[in-house]
Amino acid sequence: MSRFLAIDADHGLVHVAAGTIRGGQVRLDSAVTVRLGEALTAANAAELGRSLRESLRSAGIAAGPAVAAVGRDRVILKDVKIPKVSPAEEPAVVRFQASKDMTEAADSVALDYYPLDRAEPDGQVRAVTVSIRKDVLGAYKTFCQAAGLKLVGVTPRPLGTLAALERAIKSGDVTAPEARRASVAILTRGERWGELVIARDGQVVFSRAVSATALNSEPMLLGELRRNLAVFNGQSPQQPVEALYVAEAAGPGGGWSGRIRAGLTVAVQAFDPLAGVEHDTQPDDRGLFAPLVGLLQLKAGSTPLPIDFLSPRQPIVATSYKKRLLTSGLALALLLIVGGLGLGYYRVMQKQAEFAKLVKEKNELERTLKDMEEDEKRIKALKEWDDTRINYLDEMYDLAARVPDITRMRLEQFRADPLPVPKNAKVKYVARLTLKIQTEDGRLMDSLQSAIAADKKYHNIRRDIKGGAGGIGFGRFGQSYELRADLEKRGPSEYVRKLTATIPSKPVRNRGDGADGGFPGGMGGGFPGGMGGGGFPGGFAGGPGQ
Repeated sequence: MSRFLAIDADHGLVHVAAGTIRGGQVRLDSAVTVRLGEALTAANAAELGRSLRESLRSAGIAAGPAVAAVGRDRVILKDVKIPKVSPAEEPAVVRFQASKDMTEAADSVALDYYPLDRAEPDGQVRAVTVSIRKDVLGAYKTFCQAAGLKLVGVTPRPLGTLAALERAIKSGDVTAPEARRASVAILTRGERWGELVIARDGQVVFSRAVSATALNSEPMLLGELRRNLAVFNGQSPQQPVEALYVAEAAGPGGGWSGRIRAGLTVAVQAFDPLAGVEHDTQPDDRGLFAPLVGLLQLKAGSTPLPIDFLSPRQPIVATSYKKRLLTSGLALALLLIVGGLGLGYYRVMQKQAEFAKLVKEKNELERTLKDMEEDEKRIKALKEWDDTRINYLDEMYDLAARVPDITRMRLEQFRADPLPVPKNAKVKYVARLTLKIQTEDGRLMDSLQSAIAADKKYHNIRRDIKGGAGGIGFGRFGQSYELRADLEKRGPSEYVRKLTATIPSKPVRNRGDGADGGFPGGMGGGFPGGMGGGGFPGGFAGGPGQ
């Protein structure tokens, strides 16, 4: 027992019929119509498929294998004649003959055919070819995939319509024409589309889509039916259409079959494809399920679908035993060659992977080396800077320790200027010290210079006199000197001098009554030492900043 779904998506509607196949017979389980709102295209196939999946879930129809019906207006039918050839060669000959009249490129369409069961007077074979654009076929595939359905067949709608009529004749819903090989017509119509199919000898030989203006107009529909029947009868005068069957819901008024019966010269009968099946479709659309019921009936048969765009007929290559043996030998040799190439390719891929790994390691090492080079440059620059760095706090401390008498000398300025160090210099001078000193006795300056010269880290010592006892000024510090020396780099451990000077006592301010000035101590003593002695130790004349 197998379960199949038949779907028909056209003009924004999707008709779905579910059936169970057992022993070559179909039992219809359910039928539903889903309104999608827009026609199926390659662009919206996935979105519409998801909508169909939700609708089927809501209707309680489980997913399963599906066969799709394609409308007459989406396929091209051609009647071709070919020479009688072997079955193995027939598909290639039919495709060649059909391609000569194609308006589309051969690689843009999918084509299948079925030969007609009648002999031609000239000994040739007549076949009906059916082609569909591959983008349309791709849209159906995407649509079913998104809906959760496994697409197992795609066939033209007219073939399903004919199979539905044969099922209705077999079940006794309608009577067959009196002539055994008579031509019969089948009309399916609904709200948005309709088709007329003419069959002979159990095969579709003619089909047309009903125009939109004739779907709901009795005069227009009658006129179109008469024209199509006249065209067919003119092409086949020996086997004209003897009966017209209308797929529609059975009703007391006879439906459309009753409306057109009086306007045609052939017998008109109606059959309900969904008779005895629970469904929620409108009566006017019930006839549109005839192709789906027919497709389920075709799937129940032991033979493949007459037309299936998923697996069209292909040429059959017949080979002899020797040829098969030779082919087998060639296949074995090819297998060995392919196996050897595969093994070689595998080995090459291994080596390439190893090579890629080594290249990656090399690149990482190069990046690491580059980073280390940058670090080395920074370290070198830091070392060069450190080689020229001097601890000027230690220098000031040592200078204070060298001063012979801190009460009779005063440092006015301590300035250090860095010096560029030549690469190949034997003695590297890193800075030049400039000292501006005031004293009341030049011998104290001689003593200080001798103490500095005794330290072997000072070079190019030079002393300039900037002012003497006879210069303009007043106070004790009447002599000014500028001492310059180039300083050699020394480490922290080389500063071993110890300052032994005693801390001078803090001056005591006078607590006067303001008779001598506005500040304690009078005008002359506003600061320690008085105005005459300088605002700082040593008096105004010798104070800093003069």
